Amino acid sequence: MTATAQAGEDEASIRRWWRVVGGLSMNLALGSLYGWSVLVAPLEKVFGWKRTDTSRVFTWAVVAFAISFILAGRIQDKFGPFWVSSPVWQRYKYLRKRGSMKLNSRIIPEIIGRNINRRHFLAWTASAAIVGATLRTSSAESNADRIVVLTFDDAVKTQRTLVGPLLKELGFGASFFVCHRWMVLGSDPYVDPKQYMTWQDIAELHQMGFEIGNHSWTHPTFSVPKDAARLPAELALVERELHKVGVPRPTSFAWCGDHFSTEAVQNLGDLGYKLARRGTEPEVPFGDTTETGPTYDPKKQHPLLIPTTGNDYPGWTLENFRKVAECARPGQIVVYQFHGVPDPHPWVNCPPERFREYMEYLKKEGYRVVALRDVEQYMPKTIPNDPVLKIPYIGSPTPKMVLPTEMEATRADLGYWLKDMIHYHHYSWEEVEKVTGLTKVALKSRAQAMGLDASSPAEPYKNEEAIRAIPYPGGRHPRIGFLEGAICPMRGTKASVFLPWDPASYVVIDLPEAVFTNLGLTFLAHTDVSTIWDDQNIWLDNIDWNRTPAGTLSSNRVLPNKIAFGGSVQQSAGGVDLELWLRNDTSETLTGLRSQICVMFKGAPDFNSQTNDNKIFKGSVSAVKSVKRGRWILVAWDRCDRAWGNALVPCMHADPVLADCLPGQTVRVLGRLWFYEGSDIDGEIGRAQQTFTALTVTG
Repeated sequence: MTATAQAGEDEASIRRWWRVVGGLSMNLALGSLYGWSVLVAPLEKVFGWKRTDTSRVFTWAVVAFAISFILAGRIQDKFGPFWVSSPVWQRYKYLRKRGSMKLNSRIIPEIIGRNINRRHFLAWTASAAIVGATLRTSSAESNADRIVVLTFDDAVKTQRTLVGPLLKELGFGASFFVCHRWMVLGSDPYVDPKQYMTWQDIAELHQMGFEIGNHSWTHPTFSVPKDAARLPAELALVERELHKVGVPRPTSFAWCGDHFSTEAVQNLGDLGYKLARRGTEPEVPFGDTTETGPTYDPKKQHPLLIPTTGNDYPGWTLENFRKVAECARPGQIVVYQFHGVPDPHPWVNCPPERFREYMEYLKKEGYRVVALRDVEQYMPKTIPNDPVLKIPYIGSPTPKMVLPTEMEATRADLGYWLKDMIHYHHYSWEEVEKVTGLTKVALKSRAQAMGLDASSPAEPYKNEEAIRAIPYPGGRHPRIGFLEGAICPMRGTKASVFLPWDPASYVVIDLPEAVFTNLGLTFLAHTDVSTIWDDQNIWLDNIDWNRTPAGTLSSNRVLPNKIAFGGSVQQSAGGVDLELWLRNDTSETLTGLRSQICVMFKGAPDFNSQTNDNKIFKGSVSAVKSVKRGRWILVAWDRCDRAWGNALVPCMHADPVLADCLPGQTVRVLGRLWFYEGSDIDGEIGRAQQTFTALTVTG
């Protein structure tokens, strides 16, 4: 029998429908290339690839496609279209049936055709690789669409010792929301600080690749207006400690106790946070273990109100966990909320063996497990109109609507503060609204009844009249720059002293801005570095000035450790007389009593250039010169340790040191802020130095 006759017999022995299968396979291979455009957007979205990356893949596929057609044409010319289109495994079956197929190193070339060389074989495998890559990409896209976010709250020690290493081993991402509250011994009977992470532990989680989020300093209830007002300070303290150990400033936050309010959400956004996780409420009541919480839909839900889908309550099983995980699908992200594994608090405790079971399930089922920060890529450019944001507050039980201390004090004496803000400080209605928490309509009505007009100038000084000094009303930051160094400034230490040349201009003296003792930073009139009270999770509320009919302002604060201090600002001709005192009602002698007393120039346009070139620091005296004429503002203190200024604020200091204070004793220092116009500024400073002596002369 001739070779041609033999080939015809071979083809006839194979059923005709295999030709259909071969043709279908070829068309599928062709379609995988033309269908690439459908896969581009999902691949870029899931893996964060750029268009150049996906285009490069298509380019190589087209090159391989073209080369394979050249080689396939030569194969077809030699053997005919049947052998090009037939499935490989059918060719293998046929050759085995004839007894001419041996399992050896040339098995693939033998299957395709004994006379096909290595180049032909490589061309064939390149075409097959396109089909396989497409199938694998489709499978990866399907798995990647099932996104699960893992979050862990409160900085429990086991998150570093057990959770982090396990997640790292599995290749999972996660967010750890850290809080200072339980790092120190407090009133919580369940807590031993050793059961919670140190800042160095947290830094190690960051180094492992996990997201470190903010969970506030003291874990307050941000659904309460008073606590919501201090949100910037709570976050800043955590950020400062993270910075010390090399952890970047967080952009994600978790609402403490799952409580929040519309004011707190607004504050969080203003502070630059991009994402925040809430609880299951209001969709599912807090503590309800029978219902699954909502998934996160980036197109429908506010990024600062990302809901918890599953909260690991005691008694949860793998079935509960699986039920939540199965809610994940394209456009619907599952968010889990965990605490410690295990946790000192029994109501949020997760046994380690159960946690491992959960994580193994996610791994086995191919979920994409990420940190909260990773969902930002799915967010639309426009923030959705989330109906949850319209709810005034979420808290369980319903929180008491306690107002911020300054707001309560303002409302209690609204007539005085309206005149202070509108007549003297020329606040805008938006600023007045911020201080009072009242509507513009109500405020304008009250101001009209009082005859107040924001456009009317303050009364000019009469000859020899005492310089006007009144409480600074707050709400408007007294600094121009370096605001991050004075977060949530208290108004109760700040007094406005109005210039004799312009009754609308004023400087703000912060008396005192800070008090240091041998115990550490004992008082700070804003939030920056942590004080000894911050370290104990104790928040010091504002205390306003006491006002006398004669116009004197005085303050008196007693700290939790029975150290008391205060100051006074007394009006006089040409300036104001100042005093700082401290009383020791503890049982130990206080030493190292230093203070910082700041004079800020934001409200005095002729003096508020952000430079120190217009200032003189000499001994116990600091002075600043106006842009126009020879006008000066000076401040001096007895026992001054340092005269200096901050160009960014801008401000100047003449900081006094108090004598060591025995138990039961009170120590004092005196100072003065005054105004000078003339050309002999050196003589003016020299005369002041005769009254106010410096401990150390600084230039």
